[in-house]
Amino acid sequence: MTDTAAASEPIGVATGDFLFVGDVGRPDLLEKAAHVAGTIESSARTLYRSLTGFATRPDWLQIWPGHGAGSSCGKGISAIPQSTLGYERRFNWAFRCRTEDEFVQAVLRGQPDPPKYFAQMKRLNKEGPRILGGFTRPPAVGLVEVREALEGGALVIDLRKALAFAVGHIPGTVNIPQNASFTSYAGWLIPYDRDCWLIGDVADVDTAVRDLALIGLDRIAGYAEPALIDAWASAAHRNLGTVPQIGAVDLAESLRHHGATLVDVRNDSEWTTNHIDGARHIPLGHLVDRLTEVPRTKPVVVQCLSGGRSSIGASLLKAHGFEHVSNLAGGISDWIKQGLPVVTEDR
Repeated sequence: MTDTAAASEPIGVATGDFLFVGDVGRPDLLEKAAHVAGTIESSARTLYRSLTGFATRPDWLQIWPGHGAGSSCGKGISAIPQSTLGYERRFNWAFRCRTEDEFVQAVLRGQPDPPKYFAQMKRLNKEGPRILGGFTRPPAVGLVEVREALEGGALVIDLRKALAFAVGHIPGTVNIPQNASFTSYAGWLIPYDRDCWLIGDVADVDTAVRDLALIGLDRIAGYAEPALIDAWASAAHRNLGTVPQIGAVDLAESLRHHGATLVDVRNDSEWTTNHIDGARHIPLGHLVDRLTEVPRTKPVVVQCLSGGRSSIGASLLKAHGFEHVSNLAGGISDWIKQGLPVVTEDR
């Protein structure tokens, strides 16, 4: 981008999925998400050569990337929204690789599984999405519509924060909080071929509808505000669902004496770095497809890094009929902070 009224050289570059703050784009997505075999290593080498050529530009060139922290388009994107090429050359790991082979190994190591919606996005980017005529708020619905949706096996998403959901929610609903990671998790868990419903404040619903439509998920049949949850409890004295929170020390005791099942929903690279002995590793995006691996005959505790993804995982298990499900508050981070042991796999 050049301000031709004042300069003859560019001020910055919109780098899209090429160069991020602190990271670079993923060369594995064409093969992993779009299933184009044999493209990972060649794409990584092309990326290295592109970075090498780009690095010759001036230090002051501003970098305006297409994604920030929380995006699955990189494995460690900074929360800082923009940078300069000089800063990235100095602190971005990709520019510190001394050879092409070293870069290829580094860029492919530890990449998280791409969300399921990436494959659909490849098609939408090529063919174009359904024409919506703008973003519109779905119709407001009441107790009857939500009850019928749940009884019919529909997906009802509660957009509230995890702790609010844990304290009380309509049984059968799934918690995906409306935050910076909402689109990634929703893309893993919401199918493209079914309607779904939302529960949340109007502002959160509007944001969620827009975010979902941007990845092609536009079948939102209706929404209800959180007041419906209290109304649900009052109507016919229905009980609300809860997700108990368990601390690291209590979990260690439960694993030692009571035989609880611990489900670790983190990515493969996180699991390899460290995990709790005896845990079952099922990444969050695959949990619904692998429910048969989780015993229903004893209590289940869901765990991630800090408690966010595991809250979503616990809500999924509850929605699929698991009765005794808890969330590890603070995740494995708190487990380590308490001095409890972890297992590290050889790489």
